[in-house]
Amino acid sequence: MSLQMSNKEAVLALASALKDFRKDVEVREALAAKILKFISDEVEQRDIASMLFDPEFVPLGTSAEYALKSRARVYWHEEGTYAPRTQIKQKVFTVPTSLLSFNLSYQLAEIETGRVGTIADNMQLGADEFVGAINARAYNTLLGSIPTTAKNYATSVAGLTKSALDNAINYVEDISGGAKMIIGRRNVLSKILDFNSSGTAELGHYSDKMKDQIMNTGLITNYRGLPVIGLQQYRDGYGNNTIPDDSVLVVGKNVGKYVTSEEMKSLQQVDAETLTWLMHQYTRKGFAVFFAERSFRIRIT
Repeated sequence: MSLQMSNKEAVLALASALKDFRKDVEVREALAAKILKFISDEVEQRDIASMLFDPEFVPLGTSAEYALKSRARVYWHEEGTYAPRTQIKQKVFTVPTSLLSFNLSYQLAEIETGRVGTIADNMQLGADEFVGAINARAYNTLLGSIPTTAKNYATSVAGLTKSALDNAINYVEDISGGAKMIIGRRNVLSKILDFNSSGTAELGHYSDKMKDQIMNTGLITNYRGLPVIGLQQYRDGYGNNTIPDDSVLVVGKNVGKYVTSEEMKSLQQVDAETLTWLMHQYTRKGFAVFFAERSFRIRIT
């Protein structure tokens, strides 16, 4: 569903739903449901958290517990000699979830006079905010799991370099059995385009067709067969930048869990004192990294 089509369909749907808005509860519920579906669909299509982590739904009230067992070991030894024992240890982890809310109010007069374009625009803004908040939390959870003292942490001087990125990919391919993606701030990842040349010499990392695509779209979509995900900066509800622009992650397989304990829901009511329609949309989600060593963090200095 394209953005243009989404907004057009949303405006038509809203316009047909506004008759008898003030006095008909069913009309308000229907409108809230349409907005909820629009935002839910947008989040599902644009959510990259499910690419970083393994997604799972754990109903609210159910404990999301995951048991991680230590490695089993085998040993070569001579007949009649002691065979070292292996004790399988188990650690149990839980994944806490938090509420994420989009709480809007509309003047009844604004709705009843047909200013549905404003509502449709806010639907898109709401979807953008949910996507931005979820993606930022997922990225920062994985980023924060790799300390500066870890083997899967390295620095890259004066921007992202080819050798730093190649070393990170090689590490993840070896440790986790396969890398899934390269992710970071879009402005940092643009440096990958420079890998294609050195001075006046073409190094051939990208075909002519790929170079044309990059120049036409402004986006680098892959490197060494891995998707390149460039994140735009996201400012939270308090106006703070949430995605650092000093790091790039190469993400491996099965690094952790992305838990949803409550799907997107909506509550609505009319405030008789202020003559406003209140609509609260919310979900519960959480993230946990179990195997930080399966990814690699490059710090740009």
